[in-house]
Amino acid sequence: MIADFINFISDNLLIIQIISFLISSILLGLIIYFISKTDVLSEPIEHFFEIFGKADMLKRRTIKGWKEIKRKLKSGEVNDLKSAILEADKILADILRMAGYPGKDLDERLEQMAPGQFSNLEELKQAHKFKARIVNEPNFAISTNEAQVIIEIYKKVFQELNLIE
Repeated sequence: MIADFINFISDNLLIIQIISFLISSILLGLIIYFISKTDVLSEPIEHFFEIFGKADMLKRRTIKGWKEIKRKLKSGEVNDLKSAILEADKILADILRMAGYPGKDLDERLEQMAPGQFSNLEELKQAHKFKARIVNEPNFAISTNEAQVIIEIYKKVFQELNLIE
C-alpha cells in the first residue's frame, strides 16, 4: 500500500509540482490582493516610521538648534542672548506640540502639565514668561548671567527628554 503510494508520487512528481506551484501562486496572489485592499500593513509601517522618524528628526533639530543657542550665548551680545532664549523656547514649543501635548500654544501646554512631568516645571514656566517679556518689550535688557540661567532651565528639560546630552 505504502509502496504503491510512493510509486504514484514518483511517477507523477512533475504534475504534482506544477499543481502545487499554481495553487501556491493563486494563494499568494490572494494574500497580496487582500493585504493591499485592507491596508493591514500600511498603518503599522506608517506609524512606525512616524514615531521613530519624528523622534530622530526632533533630536537632530534640537541638537542643531542647541549648538546655535550655545554659540549665541557665548557671544554675549544682548540681541544674541535674547535670540538664544527665543530659540530655546521655540524648540520646546515644537517638541511639546509634536509629542501631542494638549493646548494651542506653549502657554496652554505648560499650564496643563502635571507638576511631575518635568523636574523644573515651575522654573520652565518662569523662563517662558521671561521669553514673553523679550518679545513684548523691545528695550528689555538682559545680562549674560540671566540668559545663562534661563538657558540652563531649557537645557535641563531637553536632557530629561533625551534630546541632548
